[in-house]
Amino acid sequence: MKRKLAAACLAYAMTLGMSACGYQGWVRYPCQEFKNWEKPECKPPECESLGLCTKDLFDEGVIENG
Repeated sequence: MKRKLAAACLAYAMTLGMSACGYQGWVRYPCQEFKNWEKPECKPPECESLGLCTKDLFDEGVIENG
């Protein structure tokens, strides 16, 4: 009985611990977010060295260059 209680407490503590890790957003790179597209680090030539330009992060047709 004590083992089951200890296992349940451990599982509960692990669940709380993992939920505290936090989620910062849906994107992998900051330049994927629309609000960052006008920032200097998301515009050429700064973004080209790391491949973080929006043209590099999205499939063709997602962004219309106008």
